[in-house]
Amino acid sequence: MGLDMYLTKNRPGTDGCELLAYWRKANHVHGWFERNTSDGYIENCELYPVCRGDLVCLMSDCRKVLDDPGCAARVMPREDGFFFGAQAFDADYFDSLDETVEMVRHILEEVDERDELFYHAWW
Repeated sequence: MGLDMYLTKNRPGTDGCELLAYWRKANHVHGWFERNTSDGYIENCELYPVCRGDLVCLMSDCRKVLDDPGCAARVMPREDGFFFGAQAFDADYFDSLDETVEMVRHILEEVDERDELFYHAWW
């Protein structure tokens, strides 16, 4: 068990959702979505709408921390939670930021304004 996080898209008029991104125990990314795309709390297994602007901001915040690791605790803090993973600002933390930047960059190139984007987490 653990924190599994998904970004999906749905194009109106098509069947089902398409997986765009997946994170495992990246509690700092989950916390970012909580603070920036919901009312401060994300329910387990609920879909939360995300827009392209949200993803641009996420990528910007990840890059900010990668450029200045000293701001990690302020910009992309670790989040507590049962099954949420590590609390350290270690190599895995920074690797997940690199991966997030690349996933989001690719998503922004591939999706268009017709696509509905959703974040959800399962723990």
